[in-house]
Amino acid sequence: MKAMAKDRKPTYRAQFDGHRRLAAAVILQAIKDMSRADSNHERQTAVDFLEGNMWPFSDVLDLPTDDSGLCEYLRKLEIIPSEA
Repeated sequence: MKAMAKDRKPTYRAQFDGHRRLAAAVILQAIKDMSRADSNHERQTAVDFLEGNMWPFSDVLDLPTDDSGLCEYLRKLEIIPSEA
């Protein structure tokens, strides 16, 4: 029975350390706030964060070091508006 437990694959979540999970949670919360914030100020704060410099998240999330990797990805998904 113990040998069977060793063969179990780790859960998807277990593949990521606490820093990656925390970074992802912050980004997901900003996306959520952007889409359903009660005030324009809260919505704009979330948009500013998502469009801003992502250097604190670059290393943690393996983003390009130019700090725009997340922003470009969110634009591809049409989560944040494309630049004019």
